[in-house]
Amino acid sequence: MGAVRAVDALWEPLRLGASTARNRIVFAPHTTNLAVDGLPAEDCIAYYERRAAGGAGVIVLEEAQVHPSSLPYQRAIRGYDPAAVGAYRRLGERLHALGALAILQLNHAGMQGTGHIDKRELWAPSPVPNAATLEMPKVMEPEDVAVVVGGFGQVARHAVEAGLDGVEVNAGQFSLVRQFLSGLTNQRGDEYGEDRLRFAREVLAAVRRQAAGRLVGLRLSCDELAPWAGITPDAAPELAAALAPEVDYVSVVTGSIYSPHATR
Repeated sequence: MGAVRAVDALWEPLRLGASTARNRIVFAPHTTNLAVDGLPAEDCIAYYERRAAGGAGVIVLEEAQVHPSSLPYQRAIRGYDPAAVGAYRRLGERLHALGALAILQLNHAGMQGTGHIDKRELWAPSPVPNAATLEMPKVMEPEDVAVVVGGFGQVARHAVEAGLDGVEVNAGQFSLVRQFLSGLTNQRGDEYGEDRLRFAREVLAAVRRQAAGRLVGLRLSCDELAPWAGITPDAAPELAAALAPEVDYVSVVTGSIYSPHATR
């Protein structure tokens, strides 16, 4: 009977900030490669629609890139494109019609992207190469940091204009935010290195300002699977506690630039 009650609890409503999900089943974000010209197209919308029809109470949509300096794969969604608002509005309306909340993940891949597609240099906190491709990134200047922080806010605004229920900032496996949080990839000597939380806090503040009361979540890597350095399970509770007051929920994952074999 105990097992039955535990399963039944999945169907109870879940309060998230000012929103209430119909149940506790969350469809987590992942790459679909269904975008066309950088926007969610009909196949992409239909894919998420099926997940909502299957019963998920919360759909977290795949990462939307927040700035042109991040194009990690060919069919990445360019959330910074104003045309994304209309595409996300159509997607959100169809998910809402099926009773699901629609949350948009915001991301910049940093040095875990690739310059092979658009021939742009990667941006990163420090000169640490992409472990998969050995591409050496450009170290972000303060003005680069500012424009990316602004990009997170802009795409949060796009989500609000599209009528989505909220946004989720990616500080997980493939993210610039995690790269700033980690000693593996943040070796800066300025204020963003002295306080590795600074960039994440600036991003979350920019997103919160533009979210207009909608949900703001955080996907956070709590184990970079690199025991010699970086974010570890022992350090993760303090990290999560420092950022939790800025958000409505934290989604815990593992992984870093050194763990694609374990986290893809």
